[in-house]
Amino acid sequence: MRRADCRGCGRPALRLVHDFGEQPLAGHFPLEPERVERAPRYPLELWACEACTLLQITSLPPIEEVFHADYRYSSSTIPALTRHFDEYGDWLSRQLVAGAKVMEFGCNDGVLLERLVKRGFDCRGVDASLNVVEVARAKGLSVDEGFFSSAYVAAAGIAGRFDLVTCSNVYAHVDDLSDVTNAAWQALADSGLLAIEVHDASGLSESCQFETIYHEHLCYFTEGSLSQHLVAHGFRVLKVQRTAMHGGALRVLAQKVQPSVREQTLGSGDPGWIEALGSALRSGIERASGSISELSTRHEALWGYGAAGRSQMFLNFTQSAHRLQAVFDDSPLRQDRFICGTNLPIERFDSVQRPGCCVILAWNYAPDVSARIADRFDAVYTVLPELRQW
Repeated sequence: MRRADCRGCGRPALRLVHDFGEQPLAGHFPLEPERVERAPRYPLELWACEACTLLQITSLPPIEEVFHADYRYSSSTIPALTRHFDEYGDWLSRQLVAGAKVMEFGCNDGVLLERLVKRGFDCRGVDASLNVVEVARAKGLSVDEGFFSSAYVAAAGIAGRFDLVTCSNVYAHVDDLSDVTNAAWQALADSGLLAIEVHDASGLSESCQFETIYHEHLCYFTEGSLSQHLVAHGFRVLKVQRTAMHGGALRVLAQKVQPSVREQTLGSGDPGWIEALGSALRSGIERASGSISELSTRHEALWGYGAAGRSQMFLNFTQSAHRLQAVFDDSPLRQDRFICGTNLPIERFDSVQRPGCCVILAWNYAPDVSARIADRFDAVYTVLPELRQW
């Protein structure tokens, strides 16, 4: 399925930023290598709205291929994320009165909800993937399986029930943004709060984060594009903060008000920004590919650490998987599988001394990872946002 209008403002004002060709799904972790079973691939193109500046993917794979009962992402397995949600839970607590009612959609395994419950809030969650829903329920959390939408709010009978609706790294995955934002508005009590965390799209060019572009990430927000969307759907933006999560993120707090008239004077004011972003992405991929080639030539063997979705896309975009021996990952959900679209195995790190160099592919967690593995290799590097030895 391909859409021709902007998810954020609805205008048919999209321009192509970069065509990545046909690529596998970042959330697909196959049991067989590519030589045995070819991973499915779908067109991947990044477009920009000239009206509201929202960056987006227009070609949608079947939704059941993206979110399903075998989803391989669990937030609680990542130490840096658990620390982030500790801090986020504290931050949300300061915005609420004691005993407030909270709804989190896209709650994954309940990593945030369990922290809010411990702080005395009345919490409910919903997530589209049954396996992580079951993990959340095993923690004693009230979590539904399904997609957050206006239909869900009506069917669950929760209109006007909550003091806070929140989500973290979910808006990027949403195709029908208007419906989800409307659902949040409907679920909130009068003057209720909406708290959203999203990856900061400014990092695409400033930090060369090309590997964050994949099918599961349908939208890439800046402060301006997200604020314009929220205002047009009945919210007043109260706070915007930047955090270090995932290499740079936006945290937006908005309040439910009456829907306003959509602004007509949108746009970046700089018609050359789309071409500049496309050029930055192309040069970034070329530079990263060259760095991997250089490290492979310089060292006896090359390894990877972190099989996140962005790591999988890095290896596919740079076509460098054949230069690595294996990729280590701490999540049992990914171990003993393969990097999608390649023959590269994903293994558990066992702390054995290995010759050669390890590239931390999940570079946003490099401080934690390097502290644990630096003495197990001859050298440890990150390639993004720049080549760096740890």
